[in-house]
Amino acid sequence: MYDAHAYLHSCICQFEQRIAMLEFKQCELKAENQRLKDQLQAQLKDHLDNQLKEKLNNYLADLKHTTPPNITYKIQELHVNELKGTLNIGLTSTATTEELHGMIDKLKTNQGHTTENMFFSQDSESP
Repeated sequence: MYDAHAYLHSCICQFEQRIAMLEFKQCELKAENQRLKDQLQAQLKDHLDNQLKEKLNNYLADLKHTTPPNITYKIQELHVNELKGTLNIGLTSTATTEELHGMIDKLKTNQGHTTENMFFSQDSESP
């Protein structure tokens, strides 16, 4: 019986050593797994960054070779009877909306100036 007890004790010690060795190996494998995951994520990020840069460069190259369509200006005929003062084409005023509406009303009602083909509305629709 003494030999059986010693044999069981030696088996238990061997199993404990084997368990300790397997636990150590498990920790090593977890660390290796994490390192590989990090490496793969970095490679994937680099790959995606390179693909994005390539697509952007291709898009920019295509834009450089694109020519704009023909631009046709349609300007109504302008009759000038007397040339004096400043001619502003477009709305380049720094006035408020109320001041602009006042100027427009003044132009519409002023008998000293002739306006042709001028359309004004608050919602930018022409009649």
